[in-house]
Amino acid sequence: MMNADTSTRAREALRRTAQRTTDWRFHCWYWGDAIAVDGLMDADTLGLGPYREHVLETLWRWHRHCPPNFDDALAPGGTIIRLVMEGELPTEAGNRMLSLLEALPRAHGAVPALEPHRPLFRHGLCIDALYHLPATYAMAARWKEDSRLADKAVQIALDGMHVLRSRAGWSQWFDPVRKRNNDVAWTRGMGWAALGLLDLVHLVSGVGLTSAQGLDEAKRLAAEVLQRLAGTQQADGHWPAVLDHAPADSETSTAAFYVAAALHPAAAGLAVLPVSA
Repeated sequence: MMNADTSTRAREALRRTAQRTTDWRFHCWYWGDAIAVDGLMDADTLGLGPYREHVLETLWRWHRHCPPNFDDALAPGGTIIRLVMEGELPTEAGNRMLSLLEALPRAHGAVPALEPHRPLFRHGLCIDALYHLPATYAMAARWKEDSRLADKAVQIALDGMHVLRSRAGWSQWFDPVRKRNNDVAWTRGMGWAALGLLDLVHLVSGVGLTSAQGLDEAKRLAAEVLQRLAGTQQADGHWPAVLDHAPADSETSTAAFYVAAALHPAAAGLAVLPVSA
């Protein structure tokens, strides 16, 4: 149980982080931007500052002044669609992003190739995508009241997690040309995936939009990631950047992902996690 002092310190840490995030002027989207925007929205919900206004300013600037382009595929889709549903962004903003995603070639299964304009990344599937893509399609399913979009949200998550599974956990990258992943169990990426799976379960559960079988598998995968991370935490509270790789440095951001996942409403009852005072 979190005491009052711990709660106060956590809120202050979140406020400082959110405030620093406002220094970054988003333009065209890139990896990590979606979770930054989602974090700003959470900080606003907790009454820590006018961060929703900052997000709206950012998204309106994107919609009005950035021409549609491949980087839209990395946009914070869940938040964009949420704000469309709440009447604070125009319908065109959501449709613009979804149209781009639907037009992309597939990297593997249902997962789109997110950077076809960058030669280094034009073929491949990065675990980071499992944070924002399933949630984007799950929110779109609610917005459009279309079960096919919910099925696609689940399929993207499952297709990605299956080919990224490695000996030590889940890998950072899958190469569809060579038909293998890079066998690098990147703990920060596993944090991305855990939160994406939990967001997916939270958004789709109980609304009758997708098959129970696919969603049950997504729940099992989320629990597996949480259990794997629970069993590999270091004495200092952090994780090695790559599991089962002795030379790996400590990855400090994995702890934030893990705590956020462990406290996620969809995580309740999924896995038995250690609790410390």
